[in-house]
Amino acid sequence: MKSTQRQTAAAAGIFALSLMGAPLLAQSNRQAEPPQRGSPPGQDTPYILVTTFTAGDRKLAVEAADELRRRLQSEHSAKELFVVTKNSINGTLEASGYRPDSALNTSDLMELAKQLRGEYVIEGKVAKAGQGNAVHMEARVLMKTGQQVVAQPLAPIDAKDVGDGAKQIEKQISEALKQIPMYKSCVSSLRTAKYSDAVTQARAGISAYPNAAWSRVCLLNAYGLEKSTPPDSIIAVANQVLAVDPTSMLALGNLAEAYKAKGDKDKAIETNLRIYRADPSNSSIAQSIVQELAQSGAPDRALPIIDSLIISNPGDPNMLKTKWLLLLRASKFKQAIAAGEELVKVDTAAATLDYYQRQIGAAQSDSNSAKILELASKASQKFQKEVSFPMLLSQTYYRAGQLQQALDAANKATAIDPKDVRGWQLAMVAAKDMNQPDSVLAIGQRALAAGADKAQIGPMMLAPVSAAVKKAQETKTRDAWKAALASAEMVDGIAPTPEAKFYIGVSAFQVAADILGDVQTLSKSTKAADKAQACTLAKEGEDYLTKVSVAMPQGGKVDAQVAGQILGNVGNYTEFIGQVKKAFCK
Repeated sequence: MKSTQRQTAAAAGIFALSLMGAPLLAQSNRQAEPPQRGSPPGQDTPYILVTTFTAGDRKLAVEAADELRRRLQSEHSAKELFVVTKNSINGTLEASGYRPDSALNTSDLMELAKQLRGEYVIEGKVAKAGQGNAVHMEARVLMKTGQQVVAQPLAPIDAKDVGDGAKQIEKQISEALKQIPMYKSCVSSLRTAKYSDAVTQARAGISAYPNAAWSRVCLLNAYGLEKSTPPDSIIAVANQVLAVDPTSMLALGNLAEAYKAKGDKDKAIETNLRIYRADPSNSSIAQSIVQELAQSGAPDRALPIIDSLIISNPGDPNMLKTKWLLLLRASKFKQAIAAGEELVKVDTAAATLDYYQRQIGAAQSDSNSAKILELASKASQKFQKEVSFPMLLSQTYYRAGQLQQALDAANKATAIDPKDVRGWQLAMVAAKDMNQPDSVLAIGQRALAAGADKAQIGPMMLAPVSAAVKKAQETKTRDAWKAALASAEMVDGIAPTPEAKFYIGVSAFQVAADILGDVQTLSKSTKAADKAQACTLAKEGEDYLTKVSVAMPQGGKVDAQVAGQILGNVGNYTEFIGQVKKAFCK
């Protein structure tokens, strides 16, 4: 099982004092223990360390450890398996500031074992159970291979007393150690990259002890190192390890990776959550799982983990940023905006261009116009050369009906990037809706002078022309039609389009028709002045009809039916003008 990576000051003390030659035995107050039969141990004899069990009753915890130690000493010679003496254990603990009856955590146990040559370490729990001296006991054998602490859990025991419990645990330990020769051969084969040999040795260890965790761990390592091993094989062995040792981080990690390689996203997520639940205090593991869950498309399942990390590490900018990004991925937009704001309070440098773009995106997805305006305004002030923010402000103000603010923001966008047609378009739309046709034309002219795309700006400049034509249709005056014609000709001169040509044709025809109505009246007069005026107006009308004839063929692309009717009438009017000129223009 992977360590929690937390080493207490006391454990560090064990290490430091031992190096300085601190006494292992407090000889002045410690009685001599009878030597284990077959003493002394040989050079290669493995040592086993048994310390105080974990229990609610400290006396019971010490008694359980003492009974198991005595049982091991009676069943094994010192040459076969040397049991680290209680005096050695207590002396080392006392020299390091521990009480002799201290129940140590896993990392401290392994540190103590390192000092006392303990190859095998017993981690035990004991509790009163039922009547009399009955107890419930649980134990596992720990061993360190390289940097890895591997556990061999033993079956839980219900015994009449601690002596009976120790007897049963010793039998299980002896059975578990039957796998050791094959396990060591397996580890040796792994170190020399002989993976097939390692598999063979691991399987032999499992045969020797069917409940073997160590040998299964070695088998799993062999499969993991052999790149050609299919994910299903790794999954099978990892599950076998977990059936024996549900807390095995190695097995859980390999299982998650195998599911990921297989493409089973749901099982990978489920396994990652098991890893977190097995050791929620390990922040490095938790952060790794958060990233895995986020990348696997399950950010909502990672959020409770990151929240627990933030509780332990309040104000950590990296964790706050991770939470913010997870909320964005989970589409929890309101919460994401709040988390982002909390992040930049703690770390002002986090308020980057990307930060504002993501926050604005969240506000847009949340349909929060007020927050969009707030964020875009701040971003526009900070990133004054970024055109997207004033454009966004203009669009948002426009949708809110705040046309002057929309125009002002659009003008800022055009100042940042004059060639970006979008800013000009926003400005022209705002001016049009403010009923400022002259401003629309002026903005359009500035846009074209700045190098904006004529094909996109030109059609927008027709808005004032359309308004002028509409006004002329309503008032039906010659001056209104002349104003519409002048507007259309100006726009056409800047950015020619079929629409502009159509408006020219319509307006010029209406002016000509009105003029020729006067000509018809004057032509009935016998007065010389009226006849002269009829000649003058006929020529003027003829000029307007010429404009119609030139413009309307292209304008016909806008409305062929109207264009056809107008051009048909041009012929009739031209014939009438010819008659007037012949009669009165002498």
